Amino acid sequence: MQLEISEQKKDELLSVIQSGFPIVSRPFKEIAESIGLDEREVINAVIYLCDEGSIRTFGPVFEARKLGYVSTLIAAKVDPERISDIAAAMTDIHEITHNYLRKGHFNLWFTITALNAGVRDAILERIKSFGGVKTVLNLPAKKVFKINAVWGARKKNRQKFDNDAEITPLEESEKKLVRLLQHDFPIIEKPFAAFAGSVNMKESEIIDTINSWLKNGVIRRFGARLNHKKIGYSVNVLAAWAGDEVEKWGEKFAEMDEVSHCYLRESYDEWPFELYTMVHTRSDEEADKIIEAMKKDAPNSTMKKLKTLYELKKTSMKYFMEK
Repeated sequence: MQLEISEQKKDELLSVIQSGFPIVSRPFKEIAESIGLDEREVINAVIYLCDEGSIRTFGPVFEARKLGYVSTLIAAKVDPERISDIAAAMTDIHEITHNYLRKGHFNLWFTITALNAGVRDAILERIKSFGGVKTVLNLPAKKVFKINAVWGARKKNRQKFDNDAEITPLEESEKKLVRLLQHDFPIIEKPFAAFAGSVNMKESEIIDTINSWLKNGVIRRFGARLNHKKIGYSVNVLAAWAGDEVEKWGEKFAEMDEVSHCYLRESYDEWPFELYTMVHTRSDEEADKIIEAMKKDAPNSTMKKLKTLYELKKTSMKYFMEK
């Protein structure tokens, strides 16, 4: 199968399906009309982009806290010769969704999303027991300024994050819908109708439920999650900041397109950094230029730059799958 649309149309399509995916009966038809294509061209292009890897996954990005889950970032000091074995052991822990090797004394960085604090803590104790693990720091978020891993020119304005989000109890039928949505999304004319036979809900009820979840924050966004390396964003840098005005800097940094994530997190004596920013660019030179500009907006700050060397694991959390 070949891509049968122009590069310009491909870029437009990738932009709109990341965060502007319409939750309607025929979403691909609505997208096609918005960018000057027909429905079948859009469906074929999305299938092609999924198959060749530009689109990593398709569907909803759920907000873990709204579903009652806990999540955190972990920084670990690990003997370099043990990285491969430890990364392999972590692959089977499904609560570990992202795992990166970064340049620095704290070289292994991973995220945990767990049903509760007890499960999270048990995973941390297991990681600490691995040979070669010297130090493990739990860095839960205290405040979120931005989560927006969206690529391309047609980005939506940053939405304010609800840092006081309450747990939203779900009915069993809604949990079943969550389970279905987080697996392979059908790239067909009426994708939401395809779910109706698996849950006790009509197509219209499914659409209304998803739209209500988008409105109340259970779903952060719905659409394609791209392989940023595949579309040219090959450089990924974590810049961690310390200083007296971290909240002020966080608000500024969150407005930058190149910053996909911006959090205020716990700090430690041996790692005093509180503000975390993820910068994605096409080159090391571009990343350096952006971080230098950020430093000018954060006078008297202390900053640690940790370039991502390898992506060891990157998956989406599967909710309500515990046995």
